[in-house]
Amino acid sequence: MRAVYLAEKYSEKRFIPTDLRERAQLNRWLLFTTTEREQPLWRMARHTTVYPPEKRLPADVDLAKEEFAAMATVLEDHMDGRTFGGGGGVTVADFVLAYTLDWAKTVRVLDGYPRGDAYLERMYARPRAPMRIPAAFASIRQ
Repeated sequence: MRAVYLAEKYSEKRFIPTDLRERAQLNRWLLFTTTEREQPLWRMARHTTVYPPEKRLPADVDLAKEEFAAMATVLEDHMDGRTFGGGGGVTVADFVLAYTLDWAKTVRVLDGYPRGDAYLERMYARPRAPMRIPAAFASIRQ
């Protein structure tokens, strides 16, 4: 994963914890995000825009939304009383998680998760945060 590579390359930024337990939490949330959060978003994308219309399965979009909602609830519960997803400070897991939440907000499946939404807004309010997904797409269409 490129984000981990960059966090390790620039270790002085401390986006990867050195404490073993904190590193385990980082790995937990990286894996959770890529397997449980991102996967339903990709399914939705494939069956709404990526695949040609004749190969799209609207029922799969509905199932993916249900799966996303279940995993959004896990994150919503986890974020109770937390500022960042993986520990006391921002980590590379937060960058990956914030991106998937931005994607979820863009496709309108983040509604009803106030902690997740507040976390997303905190992450993108940070100095030097990347462009939000809609802005990034708008910049390449110009």
